[in-house]
Amino acid sequence: MARVWLDVPFAEKDEAKAQGARWDPAARRWFAPRQGMPGLERWAALPDIPALLPGEDRAFGSGLFVDLVPSSCWFTNVRSCVAPRDWERLRRMINGRAGQRCEACGRGEDRTARRWLEAHERWEYDEESAVQRLRRLVCLCTDCHTVTHFGLAEINGKRSAALAHLRSVTGMSATAAESHVRAAFALWRERSAREWTLDLSMLTGAGITVVPPPSAPERERAAWRTVRRERAAGAPAAPPVTARPAAPSPAVRETPSARTVSEEELARALDTVFGRPAPGGGPQWIAVPRWPWFCHMCDTHMRPPDIAVASVTETSQGQWRIVCRPCEWAHLVDDFALPGPVHRAVLASAAEALETPQSAATWDPGERRFRTVTGQLTDGRQERGKLP
Repeated sequence: MARVWLDVPFAEKDEAKAQGARWDPAARRWFAPRQGMPGLERWAALPDIPALLPGEDRAFGSGLFVDLVPSSCWFTNVRSCVAPRDWERLRRMINGRAGQRCEACGRGEDRTARRWLEAHERWEYDEESAVQRLRRLVCLCTDCHTVTHFGLAEINGKRSAALAHLRSVTGMSATAAESHVRAAFALWRERSAREWTLDLSMLTGAGITVVPPPSAPERERAAWRTVRRERAAGAPAAPPVTARPAAPSPAVRETPSARTVSEEELARALDTVFGRPAPGGGPQWIAVPRWPWFCHMCDTHMRPPDIAVASVTETSQGQWRIVCRPCEWAHLVDDFALPGPVHRAVLASAAEALETPQSAATWDPGERRFRTVTGQLTDGRQERGKLP
């Protein structure tokens, strides 16, 4: 008797197995050994999804590159917007048409190396209408998928491995790879400054039911749960230096083999970092946020005394309103690719300038010192509660 194929989501495989389902390793699919098994009706197979979805462009977004999703669309990927059984059908189609190989590096699954095949979305961004449109679904191995989500790789301690894999697949030099990452984050920050609407018509045209995405607060909670899960799985307890400023300290401590940073070199670095105008115009300001919040740049929470970008306005003579922006200043410093000792010295010097509560600071290039003001400190929203 012919096998009866099933659509069993990964999360339900143990339950299906207990009801008598069997796994076909060649077809990579669950099946019922015979017709009419009462415990398996719920997983009865639906029609296969066509190998080319309506409007899909399989040449769009080819190759391996850092592919960061704007913060307004975190945790609203295809998997979160379709039923588990539809996702299983999509996953099977995506992997099958790719010949069970990663479409970026050409490798297959390897259980020993813990390398799996995963689905990834390629999006097209309509800047005029602020629509983020699904254009392609691509099969990537775990390593290539980690590269695309480079922000998460940084927070879970996989930055070096992701960067090495990016270079191995693309042939980039170390300098070119770092430049590519910085450019991807710069584009991500620009896109994350606005709200995007998802267009998943490519799926609905294939008969797949799309459910409403989670709310923004739920996406934030989901993101934080993911970060905690990644860290619990063995990631380093402390985030990398690119994700969080150094704690205030009276001096930058270096190992015996590391060089010291002269006052002139530090001043030049501060001139460089603060020489770039703030997003709203005017000088760059930094401040210590009053409340914890979720960082839109590295997928983790900030807590005082982390340093944030700030907007400073004078409300009346002698009165200042300091509005912290929800991203860490350390990320902006990282954009300049300063040498390690200089990078740390810049962060430590800025932290020392913010010892006064309710203060903000900017670098005065003429006097070569920090200028500070004190005033009403806010993040522009209602006060945040405790972390989830």
